[in-house]
Amino acid sequence: MIGVGMVSSLDVSVDAARRLQLEKQGIGDPPKKATKKKVEETIGRLGCVQIDTINVVERAHYFTIWTRLGQYKKTDLHSLAYEDRRVFEGWGHAMCYMPMDHWRYLIAANRERAKSKVIHTGWFSRVDPALVDSALERIRKEGPLGSSDFEGKKPSSGWWGWKPSKRALEALFSAGDLMVTRRDGFQRIYDLTEKVLPSWVDASEPTEEERNKFFATRTLGSLGATKPADVKSYYHTWCVKLGLSTKQIQALLDGLVEEDIAARLSIDGLKTPYYCLAEDAPRLGELERDWSYSGVRFANYFDSLLWHADRLEALFGFERALEVYLKPEQRRFGYFTTPILYGDRLVGRLDPKLERKEKKLIVRGLWYEDGFKPDESYENEFQKTLEDFARFNGVEKIERRLEKAPTSA
Repeated sequence: MIGVGMVSSLDVSVDAARRLQLEKQGIGDPPKKATKKKVEETIGRLGCVQIDTINVVERAHYFTIWTRLGQYKKTDLHSLAYEDRRVFEGWGHAMCYMPMDHWRYLIAANRERAKSKVIHTGWFSRVDPALVDSALERIRKEGPLGSSDFEGKKPSSGWWGWKPSKRALEALFSAGDLMVTRRDGFQRIYDLTEKVLPSWVDASEPTEEERNKFFATRTLGSLGATKPADVKSYYHTWCVKLGLSTKQIQALLDGLVEEDIAARLSIDGLKTPYYCLAEDAPRLGELERDWSYSGVRFANYFDSLLWHADRLEALFGFERALEVYLKPEQRRFGYFTTPILYGDRLVGRLDPKLERKEKKLIVRGLWYEDGFKPDESYENEFQKTLEDFARFNGVEKIERRLEKAPTSA
C-alpha cells in the first residue's frame, strides 16, 4: 500500500485497469431481481445517468440502467425521481439523473449561470430577462407548469429550436430557481426548488475545496483507474463549473494520495498517470489474475461507460463512433450503433431499431472488431442478451435484417 505523503505509482496492466472500470461501472451478471433499490444504487454508483430523447430503441437513461440490471421496471426510475425524490434532474455530465445528495455541489454552478440567465453552455442561451421573471412569477402563483402552459411557438425544428417560454424555464432551471417536479410524457413540469427539494437534503453550500474533492473522488469511485482529464469530463466542467486545469486536477489528486484517499497508478504502455481510490488499489492486483464475467452486454453511447473516446482507445482499443449527429452518407455503422461487450472486451457493434407497432426488434447491421471471431459460446451469450434486450423493450419478435452484413469494424 501507498503510505501517507507518498506519490509513487503502483504498476498495473491495462487489463486490470479496464476490469476495474467495468466493476466500478456495475458491469457484470444482472441481479436475479432488479428492485427499485437496485435502480437507486446503480444511479449512486454511476453518479450521473445521462438523459437523452433519442428513442430508436429506448431512451438512453433507461438503456444505461438495463445494461447493469437487465429486467427492471422503468417506472421505478420515475418513482425515484418524481415521487420518492431520491434522485433529481440536473447538469452533471450533460442533463442527468443524479443522487439527491449531489444537489448542494451544484449550487455554485447554478449561481454562475444565474448571473446572466445562461442556459447550459451559453451557445443557445439568449433569453429575455423580463420573460424569465414573468415565468418565475407565474409558477410562484400557479404552481407547477410546463412549456405547454405558456404561449409561443417553436421557431425551428432544430435540436434546440425552443420557444421563448421554454428558454425562460430552462434558464430558471439552470440557475437553480426551478427543479423538475415531474414529467408528463417526456415534457418537463417545473416547480420552485424549495417545493421540490426534500427537507432531509443538506442544502448548505460546500466550500470550493469541498466541491473539488467531491467531484474528484466521485469520479474515481465511478470510473476506477482515472487520469486527471477524466475528472473534467465525467462531471463535465461546463456543467458543474469545476474551473480547474488538468494540471491543477493532477495536483488535487496527488493531494488525495498524500491523504491516503487515492492511489497513484502507472499503467503499462500509457504515459499519463492514473489514479484510483486507495480502497480499490488491492483490487487491481486481484483483477490482474482473475475476471469472472463472461457474458454479453449492449451499451449505448450516452452510457458513462462509453463517454470518453480516448479512454476507450487506451483501455479497450476500441474506437468510439457516435453517429446520430452525422448525415446518413457520413455514417460507417448506423444511426444508433450500439457497442457489444463480451467479458471484459468491446468486441463489436450492432445497429438496432425498434418497430413499436409491430413489436419487432430489427438488427440492421452487425460488425466485429479485427481479430475477434465469434464462437459458439459467444453466440449463445449474444442471443441470450438480445432476447433479454427485446423483452425489456416489449418486443415479441427479433428479426436480423442485416443491411450491413457481419464484418470486421
